Amino acid sequence: MRDQDWNTFFEDGCNLHKTAKGAVQKPKIFTPEIIQNIAAMAIEKYFMAIFTKRGFLPLNHTMTDLVSTAISISLPIKPDLMETLHYMDQLQQICSLDTFKITPPTQSDIPRFLKATADVAELAAKELQKN
Repeated sequence: MRDQDWNTFFEDGCNLHKTAKGAVQKPKIFTPEIIQNIAAMAIEKYFMAIFTKRGFLPLNHTMTDLVSTAISISLPIKPDLMETLHYMDQLQQICSLDTFKITPPTQSDIPRFLKATADVAELAAKELQKN
């Protein structure tokens, strides 16, 4: 992978992360569901920066798949982060038409999503500085 590939993923993650943090200031525009999706995109971009830097790609891009790939390459995933990412997947089970289900998040879920995004951002920043 080229450096620009992982750098682009990281920059995209940073921009989406900033958007998610700013979105909480505009609750009439940014619903919990929108903030969840922005946070999920930021998390995915941060993980993809790590994976492409290391030359790995996840099988899929669900939060569960990203966690599994992270664990397979020995990234330290905190239990509370893993729990939140699995929770985010449970809210949006959209990969199969047979089990398609969306449960809207609540306002009280937003801090959890933002913390998970910050945790993955920190993990990515540390990981990308290493190599």
